[in-house]
Amino acid sequence: MSRILIQAADGLKGKIASHDIFGLRWIIDGFNLIDKSRVKEVGPDRAAAEWVVRNGGKIKFDNLSDTFSDYNALIKATAELDPRVPEEQVHLVEIDATDSSISGFGCMHFEGLKHILDVKFVRCKQLQDFGLEYMGNYVGNKVACLTIESCPRITEYGLVHLEKFKALEYLLLKDLKRVYKIEDSVQKLKKSLPKCEINYYK
Repeated sequence: MSRILIQAADGLKGKIASHDIFGLRWIIDGFNLIDKSRVKEVGPDRAAAEWVVRNGGKIKFDNLSDTFSDYNALIKATAELDPRVPEEQVHLVEIDATDSSISGFGCMHFEGLKHILDVKFVRCKQLQDFGLEYMGNYVGNKVACLTIESCPRITEYGLVHLEKFKALEYLLLKDLKRVYKIEDSVQKLKKSLPKCEINYYK
């Protein structure tokens, strides 16, 4: 696929995610579906990195100095790495999903990530509550820093799943319009996560 077509597809995804066009939300979910054959081919870290960048986010590996936001650059940098050779393994440590089209279905990509430390969901308009449930099940004992800001589909029912994030050291909750009585949710989280610094802003 030519670079122009890739850019056009990226633009379309952004448009759908931003404007929430009725009847086309399933396209975003399609971009987020996990490709199990790709996970088997390159491993969960590289497959998850490709998912994030393909949907408009940024990632950082432990053994590569660059932060990747361009899909072609990511593929080029990892193309010659053999996932079967331990010395050539790269592990996903940071995800910045700011203004991305990541959805709850996509959070199934967190399965198998053993080194993920920092995740930011900022203005992720398609992120649903069950995405946090997937994350809690898969990496709740790994993620140390988590930001959830201006994600309009997240409710207090989604925040309940954060109780599974026992490794959290820092949690930022901000501008979550559909979380009613945010103070109550935060108090419950503080009891469940006593070692975590929790900051929230309405």
